[in-house]
Parts: sequence; structure tokens; C-alpha cells
Amino acid sequence: MQDNQEQEKSEYDSYILDSNKLLLEKIKIKNVRQGSGNSSFVYLVNDQNELFNYVYPSGSKNAIVVKDEVVKKTIWGYLTGLVLTESGTVYCMGTNDAYKTLCIKDKTNIKEHTPYKVKWFLDRDIKIREIGSGSITNYFISTDNVLYSNGYNSSGQMGTKVHSNIPFPQKIMENVDRVFSSPHAHHTFVTTLDDKVMSFGGNTEGLCGVGNNQQSIFEPQVVPNISGSSVKKMVCSTASVLLFRDGRLFTCGPSSSSGLKANTNTFKPVPGLEDKHMVSIGGGSSVMLAISSENEVYAWKRGVVGVNVDCKLQGNELLVKIRTPQLIKGVPYKIFSSPSKFLIIPALYEETSFQNQEFLILLESGKFSDHTLMLNDGKFKIHKSLVEIRTKKSVDEIEEILKQHNEKEIKIFLKWVYTANIENYTTIKEICIKLGLDQFYKNSLFQDLEQLFKEESSKNFKVLVQDEEYDDEDDDEEEDNDDKEEEAFEEIPVHNYILYARSGLFREMFENITNESNSVKDFSGKTIESMEIFIKYLYTNKINLTADDDPQLVVEELSDAVDYYQLNKYSNLPFILKQIN
Repeated sequence: MQDNQEQEKSEYDSYILDSNKLLLEKIKIKNVRQGSGNSSFVYLVNDQNELFNYVYPSGSKNAIVVKDEVVKKTIWGYLTGLVLTESGTVYCMGTNDAYKTLCIKDKTNIKEHTPYKVKWFLDRDIKIREIGSGSITNYFISTDNVLYSNGYNSSGQMGTKVHSNIPFPQKIMENVDRVFSSPHAHHTFVTTLDDKVMSFGGNTEGLCGVGNNQQSIFEPQVVPNISGSSVKKMVCSTASVLLFRDGRLFTCGPSSSSGLKANTNTFKPVPGLEDKHMVSIGGGSSVMLAISSENEVYAWKRGVVGVNVDCKLQGNELLVKIRTPQLIKGVPYKIFSSPSKFLIIPALYEETSFQNQEFLILLESGKFSDHTLMLNDGKFKIHKSLVEIRTKKSVDEIEEILKQHNEKEIKIFLKWVYTANIENYTTIKEICIKLGLDQFYKNSLFQDLEQLFKEESSKNFKVLVQDEEYDDEDDDEEEDNDDKEEEAFEEIPVHNYILYARSGLFREMFENITNESNSVKDFSGKTIESMEIFIKYLYTNKINLTADDDPQLVVEELSDAVDYYQLNKYSNLPFILKQIN
């Protein structure tokens, strides 16, 4: 009996939700880690790498194993399911009706809902890092940042000037960073590595946001006045919704869905939410959802803006139901969009206002702080270079501004500086405006840390990496031992407090040294090249490879380093793979 109870505790319920019904079906799968679905089919993946296919309304449930591959992402589109693995392989599955989107010649080869590798990419040795699904259209971004699409092209949703449907992937454009699409929408947005936002597809009443009223846009056009780096997320639905990194929420398209007073073909602020700082967005076939930094969840549908949703937490899932206007607080969870009218909303923390908590240890401990703010409400130890790179001001200027605020407000502001978390939007905005930072949230924390990484003059510490070519056994000259030991290590300049915050092992090492110590030796066995990539990853949370780098080798090296240096749970191998560009 006890074993049954333990098994029950190890499972949680994953719910398929409709915009009008609270609960359609309950699916119990052990240790679910991700899912996707639509009105008929749902895919859920557990921690054993089993891909479960659940068919509604029959209720049948089948376990599918993608052998020898680790599932990175699943998408269930309008007729087609896609599975992306960590190795860059794409699997496709679907019904006989979907053969034109399945990248195969003969629909008789299809076994319904059975995943098979997309041979077109395999034959060309093309690895995929991201997938997306449009209206009977698939999108693939390769590891060399090329966007491919295949499927139906009735409204230009493939992004090609050829108007016919094409079953095999077509090269659309290069230099692509991200793709934003929805199975219930005929238009798509992409951000590029040269900082542009582009769109293509059905442009009904301005949905593409490119500033014209063409019915269909068959080749990518630039969305004016928006930089790709400023975009956090975009949602394609009966309106287009854009979430900026600074928390602003914009929309375009038909007034009946966007909430704007008139149809608009360029992005404008979402009415009623202009003064809110939003942290995530999602959407179904005709419903848009957004969550604010104050943990308020909003939904709007067909012109009704500010209608809130009824939310409750059930196990590890956020349950959502469109209800009468009311404010629902206390639900700080990321909202995912799913196809059709259903919403599967896992309660994950990676992109909520609780991220970057590891840097809070710097503020709370004061370890390696090199400046003290002398304020009316007490003294605050800070790390000068970090605070200045985040605020774009000198500590003297910051000190004068903070003297106008009480201790509680100062702590809220400093917590934002160190973690980018917004505890009180009004307080942070007020202080930032005084500092001349009216677009204070434009840069994420790791964008600022990347700038800090480049500032050699402020680096106050060194990691000494052993030269793997040095072998002290070859040296028989005892009098030269000290000199050889010095030569056996190469130096990587760093900010000691960044390593202290990011790495459990470095933190343990630093507890045993004084603030006056200016170096620490690395004994991980890594080469100087791989350690330089790893150290940069600690600052930027991403990996930039050169043409000479072997991605597989880098991943192996970084994975080992992540384990060795005890990075937090968001720095695991799948996360590293996702960051490689």
C-alpha cells in the first residue's frame, strides 16, 4: 500500500485546457517534463525520454520512444507533429491528411502518429536547433542560422515567392536568430542576427506589422522601428502581440482582436496595459494572455482588453479559464502558447521574475564588494563595476539619487540591479528615470554582464589554467622548479564576484581566501581554450562558436565544466545546447 502511495506522489496531472472550459481531460503521466497539443492530439515527454501520444476525444494513450535521442522540443501543429532532439535531428509525424507537410513524397509511407526522421535534412547533413509550426506549415532553423520552411503557402506563410504548396524544406533566409509562429495563424515573425524583425504570410488588416495593407506577403519584409534584440517574445493569433524586453506590450492587426480603436498595420501599445510591466505572453486561436511583474494575469479576446483570467495551481500546472473581469494575483508562472483553442501551461520558472536569484548572494553577503554607498538610511556594500554597468552611471551619481529614497526602496532598486527581478515596478521606474534610464529594462542582466566581460580594466582577479603541454616529470633541474611552476599556468582575467555568484565550487574555494587574493588555480583538466569559453559563458549565459570550433567537443567540455564547477540547475546540458549559435 505504501508503494502505491509513493508512486502516486511521484506523478502529477497534466491538464488540457480550453478557453471556455476549465478542464476537458486529465492525463496522468509519470514525471512529465514538457508537452504540446491541439484540439485532437497531445504530446507529453517524461524524464525517461518517452514521448506519449494522447488522442482526444477517444482517450487512447500510446508511448512512443525516440530511440538513442534526447527530446529537446515537441510541437503539435495543425496536422503535423514535430520532435527536435538535442543532436539536431528532426522527427515528423501526423495523419495521412498531412503528407504535404511531412517532407515525404508518398503518403502511403505514413504510419499515423509514428515519428520518423526528416531525411531531407539528414541527406544534406543539416542540423536543426529550433522548430516552429504555422498554419499547415513547418519552420526549421539550422545550426548555421538558416530558416527553412515547407507545407502550404496559400497566404505566403512559407516565406517564398512560389505560391504553391511544397512538401520539402525550402531555404527562406539566412542570419536568422528566432522564429515566432502559431499553428492557428497564417503569418510568422523572425528576428535576425543583424538586429531586425521581419515577417511574412497573411497580412489581413495589418497582422504582419510591416506598415502596408497587402493581403499576403510572400517574402520576408522588415517590421519598421523595432530591433530584434529588443524583442522578448511575439505571439501570432487573430492579432499580433509583441513583448519587449523592457516589459512593454504592443499589438497590431484587426481592431476586433487587438483592442485598438482601428485596424493598425504597425505595432502600437496594447490599450489598458500601457503602464504595466509585462514578463510573459501566450495565446490560443483567438485569446491573448499576458502576465505582469506584479503577478497579474491578463487576457483579451476580440477587442475586450483587460479581461482577466481565473487561475489556480494544480500540482505543477497552472489552470486557466476565461472568466468575468477580475484581478488574479499570486501566479508568477510563465505562460506558454499552444495551437488551436487549447492551452497547456507548465509551471516553469526559467523566464519568470524569479530568475537570476544566484546573483542575490552578492548583495546579501557583500563578498568581494569594493564600494560602500553612504546613504541616509544606512550603508550598502556594492560591487562598483557591476552597478555602474547596469545603471550606466558612476557610483557617485547613484549615491546622490538614492539619498532621496528610504531603505526599503533602495533595497528594491539594488535587487533589480543585481538580478533584473522587479519587486516593485513603480519604485524601480522612478529611480531609473532620475538616473536618466527611461528605457531601464532594455538590456537584460546577461547583456550587461557581456559588456562587463569585455571591460578588461575593471577585472580584479585571475583564474590560472594549467598548460596541458607542461609535464614536470621532464624537468630534472630542481632549481628551475619554481619558474616552471609559474610557466605551467596561463591567466584568464575575471571579476571574482561573478565566479562567486555563478559557481558553487568557486564559491567554496573563495570562502577560504581573503579579499586580497588575486588568483585561484583551476584543476579541472580543461584546456585554456575551453576554459575561456566556459568563463565567458558564466558572464553571458550563451556560447558563441567560431568556424574553427567543434560544437560537439565544446558541448562535452562545457557539460563537464558545468558539473565540475557546480553551476545551478538552469546551466544544464540542454540549456547549453540551446544557447549555441
